[in-house]
Amino acid sequence: MKIIKNASSIIKLQDYKPKHKEKFILTLISKNNANGYYRKGNFSNEIIWDSKSYLFPSSNLKSFIKGVFLFGMVRKDAKMFLKTQKKLKIPKQYPVNQYNDDFNQPDCKITGTDLNHAYWRIAYNLGIISKNTYERGLQDDFKIVRLAGLSSLGKGKDYFLIKNGVLSNDVVNIGFNLELNNLYKSIRFTCYLYMQQLKEILKEDFICYKTDCVYYVDTKENKKLVRDFLRKQHIGYKQLYSIKNKSCTSKTYIKNL
Repeated sequence: MKIIKNASSIIKLQDYKPKHKEKFILTLISKNNANGYYRKGNFSNEIIWDSKSYLFPSSNLKSFIKGVFLFGMVRKDAKMFLKTQKKLKIPKQYPVNQYNDDFNQPDCKITGTDLNHAYWRIAYNLGIISKNTYERGLQDDFKIVRLAGLSSLGKGKDYFLIKNGVLSNDVVNIGFNLELNNLYKSIRFTCYLYMQQLKEILKEDFICYKTDCVYYVDTKENKKLVRDFLRKQHIGYKQLYSIKNKSCTSKTYIKNL
């Protein structure tokens, strides 16, 4: 796969457009037999044509544009971190989700503890983003944007080449940076490490965890164990619920929590 490390070498301007304009611009490229790049993303689709990047957010356009400044702030902070800090050790990679297949406590009460804006907080705790960036990104409207800002660190983006107006299967990566990408890995893997540590703390009362939320048998002792651990890591949390269900030993039930 071809890699273009510096996106600024092919992008001079950036513009945000409503979703319905995407087909219109692709049609213009086709009629002009032009060359360009096209990608579909989790948060937005993008067309690069004639030194201009057109972004089509999949979420609410106004909300996305309102928080788009976070991309630049995150990237600036991350680059400063790489310049001023020692190399960050990437934690061992644990599963994103994990289940206790041996769990067997009929009629138990279940509770869940969810980490507040986990990746964002961990990025701040590790020093990857500054206090200013962290606080600016805490608005609920920016949830999608702050996640995108972190996940885009050094990853680069894969685009399909448009050749003479026709979308091809040839792929090029634009903007990949290994050091920045490793910072995002550190953030994610730190979160999964915390989940693994909670699993070990809860022992046989652990039911499952999913990314940044852990489920376990509801007792005062267990909730204190989880609270004390998260406070030690300087991470906020919310207690989700407490339910009693005779099927809580069912693997299907656990996986649908």
